[in-house]
Amino acid sequence: MKEADKKFVDNWEKIRSQGKAKYIIKHGVGFGILIFVVNLLINYWDKWGQLSNTDFFVQLTISIVVGGGIYGAFSWYLNEFIYKKKLRDN
Repeated sequence: MKEADKKFVDNWEKIRSQGKAKYIIKHGVGFGILIFVVNLLINYWDKWGQLSNTDFFVQLTISIVVGGGIYGAFSWYLNEFIYKKKLRDN
């Protein structure tokens, strides 16, 4: 196994031992916040006065839960696929 592959496998084993839920929450929230900020900038640039608290919190919740959750789950399964492939190819 190449050094880079071994490093990935070792790192992923450590991450995966902490559990899928923790991974999705940790990585999904960060991505969700990024999506939220980009969404706010696109939709409210030069219109900040039109942004209500309700709009703010609805968009924040949707971005983090939906966008972050999908990203976290997708990246978990992608890393699992790569991990199993590297072990199989060893």
